[in-house]
Amino acid sequence: MNAVATHVLPLHRLLEHRDISALLWDFSVLAPDVDMALIGADGRVFADVGDWKSTRNEIAVSEALVIEGVEYGVLLARSSISQPVFRALHHSLTLLLRQALEKRELARETLERYREVNLMVQVGETIGASLNAVEIPAFVLQTASRVVRSDVSVVLLSGGDGELEIKAIAGASEYAHALHNAASSFIAQAYETGRPDIITCLTEEAAPLTALLVAPLKTTRQMYGMVLFGRLSGESVFTASDEKLVMALVSQAAIALERTWFYEQEISRQRMEEELAIGRQIQLSLLPDACPRIPGWEFAIAYEPARQVGGDLYDFFELPGEKRRLGLVIADATDKGVPAALFMAFSRAIIRSEALTNCSAASVLRRANEVIVHDNRTRMFLSAFYGQLDLETGQLDYANGGHEWPLWAHAATGTDDMLNAKGMILGMFEHAEFEERHAQIEPGDVLVFYTDGVTEARSVSGDLFGEERLQAALDDHRNETVQEIERAISGAVKVFTDGRAQSDDFTLFVVKRLG
Repeated sequence: MNAVATHVLPLHRLLEHRDISALLWDFSVLAPDVDMALIGADGRVFADVGDWKSTRNEIAVSEALVIEGVEYGVLLARSSISQPVFRALHHSLTLLLRQALEKRELARETLERYREVNLMVQVGETIGASLNAVEIPAFVLQTASRVVRSDVSVVLLSGGDGELEIKAIAGASEYAHALHNAASSFIAQAYETGRPDIITCLTEEAAPLTALLVAPLKTTRQMYGMVLFGRLSGESVFTASDEKLVMALVSQAAIALERTWFYEQEISRQRMEEELAIGRQIQLSLLPDACPRIPGWEFAIAYEPARQVGGDLYDFFELPGEKRRLGLVIADATDKGVPAALFMAFSRAIIRSEALTNCSAASVLRRANEVIVHDNRTRMFLSAFYGQLDLETGQLDYANGGHEWPLWAHAATGTDDMLNAKGMILGMFEHAEFEERHAQIEPGDVLVFYTDGVTEARSVSGDLFGEERLQAALDDHRNETVQEIERAISGAVKVFTDGRAQSDDFTLFVVKRLG
C-alpha cells in the first residue's frame, strides 16, 4: 500500500458497493473459479467475488488503483487469471473511480459557487445596502468570517494623511497589530499590483502568525485600503478558493465604499449649493436692490456673477453735504466665487465708509487702499472706479484704481471719450497715489461703467468682445433709454459668445442725464 493511503478518501465514499460487486460478478464469467476482491486504502475488503474470505490460496495477481499519483485501493486475484481479463477489470474499476472523483470535484465546485452566490447575497443585504463608510469595514469582516476561516482579520483604510489606519478588527484582536506589521511589505506590493496575495513564508518576527492573506480594497477608480487575514501556528494555510471568495467580498465592499464616497460628495455638494444660495442672497443684499430714481437722471444695471456668488461690486449712495451728490462705485476683485465675494463685501464696506467722510474722490481711494493693504491677509486685489456726481450741475469728480475706463458718449458732438485717470489697483501697495479728474456731464450724455467680464467675454473661437464692440453697441443706441442701451450691450455680448459659458463676473451699469 502507498504510504499516504490512509489519508485518501475511502472507497465507500466514492463508489457504490453494489455497482462494484456487480462488475466483479460480470468478470467472473470470464474467469471461473477465480476469487477476486477490491481492497480499499484502509485495508478493508470493499467488494469481492467467489469464496474470497474462506480461501487461503496465495494471491496470484494484484494491481493498485492509482489516480494522479494517489492510491485509492488495490485489485487482487487468487488462482490463475488471464492477464487481458485482469487488465480489463482493473481498467474498468479505474474508469469508475476517476468518474467518481470528477463528480465529487464537480460537486465541490458547485458548492463553492453556491458559497460565492450566498456571499454576494449577504454582501448585498449588508455591505451593499450601507451608505455609512464607518459601518462597512465591520460588515466586511463579519461577512468574511462565514466563508473564510481566520484567527484574526483587519480592515485598513487610507486616512487623511494617506497612511493606512485600522478601521475594524475581528478574531484575536491582540494579534491585530502583529498582523498589520507582518503584512506591511506585502501591502505595498498589493497596492502596486492591485492583486491579492497568500503568504506562508513568514519571518520569526511574525510569530505566532504562520499564514497571511492580503486583499486590496479597490475599484477601477481608486484604491481604498486593504483587508488582512491571518492564521496562527498549527493551522492550515489559505487556499486559492479562500482568495477567490475574499476578492469577491472585498470587490463589493470597495464598490460600497466608493458609493458612500459619492453619496457624501453629493451631500456636500448640496450643502455647498445651499450655502452658496444663502451667500448669493447675502451678497445681493449688499448691492443696491434697485437703481436710483432721481429726476433728470436715468440708471440701469446688469449684473451676473460667473458662479453663484462673485467678486464684482457696484454701488450708489447719497453723499453728505449741502449739494445733492451721488457716490458711484464699480469694482472687480481679482478672483471669482466665494473668496472674491467675501473680499468684495470687505472692500465695499471700506469704500463706503471712506466716501461718507466727505473726502475727495482720490482721497477716498487712497484711504481705502491703505485700510485694505493693512487688513488684507490674502493675495487678492481690487480694481475700482469711484465718482462723485453733482446731481444739479452734472459735474463728475472721479478717481480710478486700476479699473477699466468708463465710456462717455457726448450728446452734443456724437463723439465718445473715456473717463481716464491714473491710479494703482487697490490692495497691492500701501502708499499708492490716485489722480483725480473732473467731467461735465451734459444733458443727453451717457456714461457706461463695466467690469472686464464685459470686454473679455469670449466667442466660441476665443476672440474677445473688446472695447470697440462695446462702443459700437453704445453708439447704435445712444439716443435710447438707459434700459434699452443696457439691453443692447448685454444682448450684443450674448450674441458674440453664442452660448459659451460665462468665464467672469459680468457687471454693467449705464447712467444718462436727461435733456
